[in-house]
Amino acid sequence: AGMFVGVVGRSSAESVAYFMLSLIPAKFAVAVLFVVSCFVSTAMGTSVGTITLITPIAIPIAAASGYSLPLCIASVMGGAMFGDNLSFISDTTIAACNGQGCAMKDKFKGNFWIALPAAIATLVLILLLTMGHDTAPIDEHYDLLQIIPYVLVLAGGVAGINVFIVLLTGIVSGAVIMLLTGQVEATALLASMGNGAAGMFETSMVAILVAAMCALIRVYGGFDALLSFIRKVFRGKKGGQLGMGLLVGAMDIATANNTVAIVMANPIAKEMSEDYGISPSRTACLLDTFSCIFQGIIPYGAQMLVAISAAAEMGFALSAFSIMRYLFYPYLLLVSSLVAIFLVKGKKN
Repeated sequence: AGMFVGVVGRSSAESVAYFMLSLIPAKFAVAVLFVVSCFVSTAMGTSVGTITLITPIAIPIAAASGYSLPLCIASVMGGAMFGDNLSFISDTTIAACNGQGCAMKDKFKGNFWIALPAAIATLVLILLLTMGHDTAPIDEHYDLLQIIPYVLVLAGGVAGINVFIVLLTGIVSGAVIMLLTGQVEATALLASMGNGAAGMFETSMVAILVAAMCALIRVYGGFDALLSFIRKVFRGKKGGQLGMGLLVGAMDIATANNTVAIVMANPIAKEMSEDYGISPSRTACLLDTFSCIFQGIIPYGAQMLVAISAAAEMGFALSAFSIMRYLFYPYLLLVSSLVAIFLVKGKKN
């Protein structure tokens, strides 16, 4: 995933954004930023990478049109978390599905119907808040060829093709297009791929350390104590699902990394799913969704810090709390998740 981000680069993300902005009237630009972030993040499988690429596009749009800058950035962050939650090649999806032993397509089916209502409601709120702006048309250059890697990766993921084949397809197609169009030289492309892969090293090391720490916690009775507490507080299948969500949410608050939170919660959630009769795909869906909810909200998460840093580099000083009030998607995803747990009748295992 890191290599794919390194290959496609910012120019490809700009092509996706400006292509969609050219098709839709400029007065809907903030809503388009949300949709573009959803598409890019779902294709790339990384929320931080999406925010890094799209925020520098959102800031000039906000400055030129008079839209609220915190709203524009929050829209980008919300769309990025949508893709992080649903993407077939997202590290959170892979961690949740591997930890629970379920197929990604099964997790996706349940996840999609939880995320879609939240995304639609978010779009409606954004449109209501930006209604009435008289905005000049956004005329920027885009190259349709640079959109191809995103489409290939997204289509491959939806078709259920092996994640490594999907990523290799995206890397190869992106590299060929970047070289043929003269966007980058071969040596610079290799350096970008290396930087992208190096960006994943920290997550890999943390995952290894967390796995070792979880093994120690299990040996010394920590998991048994947690399970005993959860069984006392959360009763029944619906209570067990809420307990899973709050468990991974608490771990995300503590670690500020949704992938690490899922890796830590996986073994406990596995035992909970057996105790409460919850299917592996449902468990993976809950772990991924609730981790993304909390990760998308906390003011000290990588997503928020990257967005604030990108704004600061372009001369705009923002606080996390000015953005948090507009983070509609994570809040609505929480509501949608609770509705799915308590009001929607699930299938029998």
